[in-house]
Amino acid sequence: MAVSTIEDKVVQGAIGELLGVIYEQEFLECSHGFRPGRSAHDALKVLNRSIRYGEANWILKADVAAFFDSMDRPVLRGMLEERIDDKSLMRLIGKCVHVGVLDGAELQTPEEGTAQGSILSPLLGNVYLHHVIDKWYENEVKPRMRGRSCLVRYADDLLFGFEVEEDARRVMRVLGKRLDRFGLSLSPDKTELLDFRRPPRGQQAGKGQNVFDFLGFTHYWRRSRKGRWNPAWKTRKKSLQKAVKEYQSWCKTNRHLSIPEQHAALTRRIRGHFNYFGVNGNHRSLSMLRNKVERTWYRWLRRRSQRTRMTWERFNAILKELPLPPVRVYRNLWAAT
Repeated sequence: MAVSTIEDKVVQGAIGELLGVIYEQEFLECSHGFRPGRSAHDALKVLNRSIRYGEANWILKADVAAFFDSMDRPVLRGMLEERIDDKSLMRLIGKCVHVGVLDGAELQTPEEGTAQGSILSPLLGNVYLHHVIDKWYENEVKPRMRGRSCLVRYADDLLFGFEVEEDARRVMRVLGKRLDRFGLSLSPDKTELLDFRRPPRGQQAGKGQNVFDFLGFTHYWRRSRKGRWNPAWKTRKKSLQKAVKEYQSWCKTNRHLSIPEQHAALTRRIRGHFNYFGVNGNHRSLSMLRNKVERTWYRWLRRRSQRTRMTWERFNAILKELPLPPVRVYRNLWAAT
């Protein structure tokens, strides 16, 4: 992880704005990460639409191993020179890319990749994968498919959807070779091909179903009230556990603060979590998190003083006066993109 100085951030920010103007008109619709007006929720909406319309019966989920550390700098420079003819700007970009990284007291100058933490890294990563994956899929892969297909890319998280199993297996066989040509490789433990077809009408929920994780959510099939199978989302188990541990640690460390101060801080954190994970059908995961936070907060308030013990009745009175954010849908993934 590289932490840029203020002067470097100013320069990188200016270069990033200029590159954004150049490349935003070049990037394809499948790219969503680190682009203005394109969030993870937009990527999930596109994926939901593709699953509903049968374009993603088979899911190929792939992750590029150590992507930002593995980008080939000469190749990246060649990609940039296709659109940038200004040698001064290219020289300035080169200086930003070839920056050293301070690891403790040791200064390292890696020969590959871009420094993680740099303002430019996400944009340069999008340029790299735009040439390696996006254009390749749109121009070479998609026209050769027997059925419909889609690509949803968020930074270096790749998700291909295919109508036909044969198409999915063909792309899986060549994807690693494609990345290898550009100095990249797939992460074996994060790359998988699975059957995500709509379950048969008579099948019970939870039996013989495949699920997959993408952008912090677990994607699965769930019956509607009318008995129809619809794609659904819930907070990924590891994401939920991580959030609970962070709240527990915060309550323990900051139990000395006044109750209004604690409430204000917890409210900000819960609202931030809900703003991302508060999607259609995820009510159970949100309620679970809020209940965990309430019980954790109550437990550490009780341990603040031996004289005036915090009772559950008193704590409920505090929650009525200082309520935590409500559990509801904050992001509608069923809305049209």
